[in-house]
Amino acid sequence: MTREPVPSPAGGGRTHDLPAGPDTVRVGVIDPAAPPVLTVDPGDEVTLSTWGHWGGRVTRDTVMADFPALRAAFPDALGPHSLTGPVHVRGARPGDTLVVDVLALTPAAHGFNLVVARPRGRGVLRDRFPEGTIRHFELDRDSMTTTLGGKVRVPLRPFLGIMGVAPAGDGPRSTVEPGPFGGNMDLSELVVGSRLRLPVFRDGAGFYCGDGHAVQGDGEVNQTAVETGMDHVRLRFTVERGTPLRTPRAETESRLVSTGFGASIEEAAHDAVDDLVNWLTEEGLDPDEAYSLCSIAADVRVTQMVNNVVGVHAVIEKLTRLWP
Repeated sequence: MTREPVPSPAGGGRTHDLPAGPDTVRVGVIDPAAPPVLTVDPGDEVTLSTWGHWGGRVTRDTVMADFPALRAAFPDALGPHSLTGPVHVRGARPGDTLVVDVLALTPAAHGFNLVVARPRGRGVLRDRFPEGTIRHFELDRDSMTTTLGGKVRVPLRPFLGIMGVAPAGDGPRSTVEPGPFGGNMDLSELVVGSRLRLPVFRDGAGFYCGDGHAVQGDGEVNQTAVETGMDHVRLRFTVERGTPLRTPRAETESRLVSTGFGASIEEAAHDAVDDLVNWLTEEGLDPDEAYSLCSIAADVRVTQMVNNVVGVHAVIEKLTRLWP
């Protein structure tokens, strides 16, 4: 499939600064009607920062008893996530693809992992751990490691848990559930060097990001990763015309990654594999060849299963191409 890039205007390719602040961050809500906080051209880069949950108010001293007050401070929030944006990309229109290249990510110095208490808990073992707990982490940005209780050293692999565009539907919605627009995908493949493709549903795309993770395992089984703000994020935005995407796609130096979302793992896996078959078909394989290749060379992984909508991603290594 040929996708035609939208050309940058003369003088394009600029870099914009978008620091997190009261005028650039919204907590817990994705609203397609929200006015943009920044307008850029295709080919431009944006250097930005993000806050942690609840407007960055979770500190090293936060304990479980503090969370009711944190939630009460944001009465209109439908989720805990702090989102920087939206960013309006000139020329993006419904049916296009917004391409986001992740160029740099530096997490904040503090992170935390939260087991949410009953009845809000959605972790896989919520019945076993009903009381909830918070665990704090010091993030060493030089060695890119942290430690768990002084017992285990964990390498950091930072990424943004939320990158998305304005959804098609009207009205505000929670930041918790992901969908075809991206959002709270919690896709750990979106590290520095990755490329995310998002279907565009509204003029200008309306890009936003947040939910910084210093490190996360696929599944995010206790409901959170090592949650953190991002002190430094650098993203490049381009726009492609052509066949619209049904669901977000990611690409790394060595892998293609398709995504699917559903009420169950089976539904999400169906959509992720179906889209990977479509992707490989667009690259020149017959559909039945693509389906066979998915079965013999692709891995189907649980992205997350704790956000009301289950996420699955299908991953395949970039293989040697033998046809023209």
